[in-house]
Amino acid sequence: MQSESSSSWCIVFNFAGVPTTIHPSSWLVLLILGGAFCSDTSSILPALLFTLLGMLCLLVHEYGHAFVCRWLGGGPSVVHIASLGGVTSSAYPPATRLGHILMVLAGPGASLLLGLVGGIIFGFLIHDVRAGVLFSLLSPLPGALDASPWLEQGVLLPVQEALATNLLSYYPFMTFLILFEICVWWSLINLLPIFPLDGGQTLLLISRSESLTAYVGVTISAVLVVICLIHLLIFSLLLAIYFLYLNYQFLRSHRR
Repeated sequence: MQSESSSSWCIVFNFAGVPTTIHPSSWLVLLILGGAFCSDTSSILPALLFTLLGMLCLLVHEYGHAFVCRWLGGGPSVVHIASLGGVTSSAYPPATRLGHILMVLAGPGASLLLGLVGGIIFGFLIHDVRAGVLFSLLSPLPGALDASPWLEQGVLLPVQEALATNLLSYYPFMTFLILFEICVWWSLINLLPIFPLDGGQTLLLISRSESLTAYVGVTISAVLVVICLIHLLIFSLLLAIYFLYLNYQFLRSHRR
């Protein structure tokens, strides 16, 4: 049970019949991430933009779970956003296993759709939808846009020229670019078969094997740890270690 002082800092509202609580820790984590990943570190505005769009992505993701659960006949849902993500809980899930799987996948599906819309709008703003979507997808990957002359000439340069000749439109550009990057990449990560991510929950529902789910989660998490070490991705490394620990504990609990 939360203390009164803690709950008083929470944002509590009801959206389309879904009670929603946003804990202040989620804003802090998003602001830290925004400061770490935004290229313009001389200004607080990109970090604030990242924070707002990250919260929008989290809410859309959780409402995807809640609305599909309701549509498939599940119980009333409650959304709680805190720290690194959100949780949607319901009185009871959809009656069928397929319905439960659809409910789980609806979260990343909803945020992927929002991200795709953001990428397309970004493409329209630079007058090249293909270059806009490809740039949005590849720009978070270090060196990806320099991997070939085609990517550099056909994707990177059109975006750079559009930004250089439309300085007054910088923040509209960045709004839809960041929206795409957050929604798409966070959704893809969430679909990895690592428990308790949505991909891990889906694997558990399909396989009906907790030990298999734990083994897969440990393996994928360990691979991510190695990749993050190689590329010195500190925050991602800490997250990968956290998931490795969770899945190792999950595995141990089902060996007993």
